[in-house]
Order: sequence, then structure tokens, then C-alpha cells
Amino acid sequence: MSLEVQCFNCSGKFTIEHSDPQYVKIKNKQTKLYVCQSCNLSIKGEAIKQTGFDPKLLDPKGYDKFVP
Repeated sequence: MSLEVQCFNCSGKFTIEHSDPQYVKIKNKQTKLYVCQSCNLSIKGEAIKQTGFDPKLLDPKGYDKFVP
């Protein structure tokens, strides 16, 4: 099963599968916003540049901390 979503940053339309980390959050209505991989990398890169913090240093195992 897949979902049709629109990136809130670039307005591109995407089809996401159950394997996408954002799929479950959108499907369970925990969020309405989707960020495509390209925009996600861009936003993350800009945040790292401005803050000097790398998210991998804060969460080295890459856990998703979102709790429903």
C-alpha cells in the first residue's frame, strides 16, 4: 500500500511506500507534513552549517525519537 503526498517545502508530489519512515506518521495522522529526501538533506545541511551540530553526534544510532 502506498500514499500520495506533497512535500511542504518544494511542493513536489511523491508516492511513498510503507518502508518510508514518514509513512506510518502520516498514515496514523500524527503529522500532516511530508518532507522529501532532497529537501530533508538540504534543510539538515543548512541546520548543521548554522548551528555547527551534527545530528549524528546527538543520536549516533539514528533512532527516531518521535513518540505517539
